[in-house]
Parts: sequence; structure tokens; C-alpha cells
Amino acid sequence: MEREEVANAVLWPIDQTADIALRAVESVGVLAPASDLAYRGVRSFLRSQFQALNDLEVMGADNVPPHGGVILASNHQSWMDVQVLAAACPRRVHFMAKSEFERWPVLRHLIRLSQSVYVHRGGDDVALESLVEALRSGWAVAIYPEGTIPGEEDVPRVAVDPETGLLPGRTGVVRLALKAGVPIVPVGVSGTGRAFPPEIYPRLELLRMPAATPVRIRFGAPMSLEAYRDQPQDRKLYREITNELMRQISALVDHRCNYVPLDVPLPQPPKREKIGVLLLHGFTSHLNTVNGLVPYLKDAGISFEMPILRGHGTRYQDLRGVTAGDWYVDAERALINLWNYVDRIVVVGLSMGGLVALDLATRHPDKIAGIVTVGACLKFADPLVRFTGALSNVFRYWPSPESFNDLSLKVNCKNYPKFPTDAFASLYEYSQQIARRLRDVHVPILILQSKKDQIVAPESANIIYEKVSSMHREIIWYHKSGHEMMQDLEAAQVFHDVMEYVHRFELSPRVDSAQAG
Repeated sequence: MEREEVANAVLWPIDQTADIALRAVESVGVLAPASDLAYRGVRSFLRSQFQALNDLEVMGADNVPPHGGVILASNHQSWMDVQVLAAACPRRVHFMAKSEFERWPVLRHLIRLSQSVYVHRGGDDVALESLVEALRSGWAVAIYPEGTIPGEEDVPRVAVDPETGLLPGRTGVVRLALKAGVPIVPVGVSGTGRAFPPEIYPRLELLRMPAATPVRIRFGAPMSLEAYRDQPQDRKLYREITNELMRQISALVDHRCNYVPLDVPLPQPPKREKIGVLLLHGFTSHLNTVNGLVPYLKDAGISFEMPILRGHGTRYQDLRGVTAGDWYVDAERALINLWNYVDRIVVVGLSMGGLVALDLATRHPDKIAGIVTVGACLKFADPLVRFTGALSNVFRYWPSPESFNDLSLKVNCKNYPKFPTDAFASLYEYSQQIARRLRDVHVPILILQSKKDQIVAPESANIIYEKVSSMHREIIWYHKSGHEMMQDLEAAQVFHDVMEYVHRFELSPRVDSAQAG
């Protein structure tokens, strides 16, 4: 059972109790006063909690009109944003909620109690007319023009607009304001994305409580749209006003407090005339675990090195006594050799090779354009691996675990069937060392990780993503492959993603025929 399903199962009894209570309140006709009373109580509680735990700082609250309809248009970094806005705003706020939330346990009742409005994506005339009437009657309605949280719902954080550091705004908020004849107050919330990122909830990939990160909310000067009311209402006008609104929201946000700190406008990584690729295999791996990328590199005219790291490429007994230091030396030698022919290097590392790529990035940032980790073994799925050092005194060798989810694709696998426990103990210690040094990684990084990895805990990808200091960082999730991501079910997509990333650093990238086909 997925973590989300477990969470919903736990919440279901609470949901049913809340459903009975709200039906009872509604049946006696006191839902509206009950909603007002509950809102005031919850708002006071939330404000005191955020002030105590997050040093909540509210600025520009006097920019919110005390009366009349108004739209509060805020950036969106976290599921905490709604609570922070409700706690900080001097007026009662109603929210526009996605229709999908009608099926979420507990949350659906909180939305109902708050007298917020569900809106179906792709157009919902009935809901929008309801919002127009509510605004005309004097409601303050909060809307998130980004539409979702960057990093949630398969919308990567790199999808943000380089000019604003926010997802491109949707024009619905402007259409609504023009139709209702109300002003828009831009709102910037900072710190919530670090305190409670979507990796914690709703994705449940990081199992920890919200952090006590400082949170700041700034209300900007109201935008009056009166000057536009007599102009032709077309898409061009909506987009023009929306873009200005997003710029105003962005100016109110401290983007360095994001889950991934940003400098806005976002600088682009430097491009080079000649890029090379260093391709590193994993522990017990044969070169064919990574050499599927080679035809793409050759077709694109990209120079590469693909060294066999110490103890590999022969028989598993030859790996005994080999250490992480040996693998690093072999990789570094290949890096320096490749450096003689290119301007910068992209290091692509599978599993153990991902750790070596991170290590090289800390020691040779002047030579590296960026790194790609493919299932980097920072944290292992089996919690017993920490005892390998002790077990190595008893068992010299151990069977290699399964690393394919489609066993029919394993036919060409030439990995070692066993591994020396002393070599694995060195690998485990190496993973701990790299974990402690992630802050020293400043080069651009692309993190590729499968949710179905049997060997590496998928949480590894989130740890790397969060802890490195790279200004340019990106994570791509796969949902079918096993640990051997460059041979298993989604290998073609992995190669496509790696090549697309490598081309970003080229002044004049040549699309390779293998990728184009």
C-alpha cells in the first residue's frame, strides 16, 4: 500500500466523524455562524502557533482594504500557505479550492466549514459566477495564480519563470477581478516552502514534521483594474495584466527562503564550446549497465570517458580488498584525461558512480559543468547494510540483490553475482562521507531516481536535492524501473533526459540521431 493510501486510511475515521458533525450543524441552519466562530478560533490559534514556531512576520497588512470585495493573489510554495494567509490577513479569507479536494478525507470538511468554493480545472462557469457574486457582496477571496505548488503534481521546480521564480500565472484571477470589479492585492509568502515542502506533504517522501523555519508574509499595494475595464477583454490583455501581477508577487517574496533557494531573475549556467561526458558505472556493475548512453554521445559528437573502476570487469573475487578511494582515483584519472580534450565535463554516475560524481564535484568544480546522479546509493533500502562491516569478518561474499523490475531485460546483465563484504563496507562508509559533504556541491546537478528502486531508498534523491548547494538543481522521478535504470523499463527515457541535460551546457548542441529517433 502506498504511503498516501495509508495516510488516507488513518484519516478516514476522523473524516466520517467530521461529516456527521457538519451535517448536524447544517441541518439546524447554523452552518454560517458556526463557520464564523470556528474561523475566528482557528485563526487566533494558527497565528499564535506560527509566531511561536516560525517567528511569523506580517508586513503591509494595511494594504488589504478593510471592506468590500478583494482578491488576494499569493505565490504558492507549501500546503502551509493557506493557514499562514488566513492567520495573517486582517480580514476573513475565503479560498478557491481545486475540485480534487472534494475527495480528500478531513480536508474536504475544512474547506466546507471555511465556506470556500470548489473550482473544476479547465473551466467551471458555475463556480466562477458564484465567486463573482461573492466578491461583489464583499468577500475577500484568496487565489493562487500559479495553480499548484512547484514540485507537486509532476510540476518540477525548474518549470518556474526565470524572470519571477514563480510558475507562469494563470489568467483566471485577472478575469475574475475584471468581471467582479474588485482590486487585486498581491501577496508574497516566504519560508513555507522550506518549513513544509510538498516532499513532506502530500507526497510523503520525507517523513518528518514541519521545520521551525522563519515565515514572512507581505501584502503589496492593491492593483486597481479600473483602467482596463473599457478596453477589449481579450487574451492578450489578460496575459499582460497577469504577467505584471506575477512580477509584483515575486517582488514581495524572499526567494532565498525557498526549499531550493533562488536568485531572481534566475541566472543560466554557462555554456561551453566543447562538452565531454564522464560515464561511471556502479558497484559490481559491468560497463553495459551504462554504455547504452554511448551511441547517443557518439551521434552527438560528444567526447567521453567510461573507465572500468578498480575490481570490476573481471570476476567478483577481484573486488575483495578494493576501497572507495580506489574507485575515486580511477574516476579522477579519467576526468583529468578527458579534461585535455574538452572545455567542461558532465559527470554521469550510476549508483556508486553517483557518489563518485558528487565527490568529483566537490574537488574539481573548475572542470565540471554539471553532474547527473542515476540512483545514487546515498541511502540503502535495506536497513541492515549498516552491519556489513561486522558481517565481513564472518562472510567474505554475499549474493548480489535483484536490480531489475523486468527480469526479461536482465538477459544481457553481466554484473557480478556476488560481492565481497569488505568492499561493500567501504562503499557504505563512502555513502556516509558523501552525505556529510553534500553542502560542498555547488555545480549544477540533475538527480534521476526510480520510485521502484529495490536497492537504493528513493529518499536518497530528496536528500541530495535538499542538501546540495547547487543553484541549478533538478530531480526527475521514474515509476517503473528497478535499480538498473539504464537497462530496465525506462532506459530510453533515462538516456533522453541525460542527453537533454548535457546539451544544455553546449553553445551549439547537435541533436543526436539516436535521441531524435
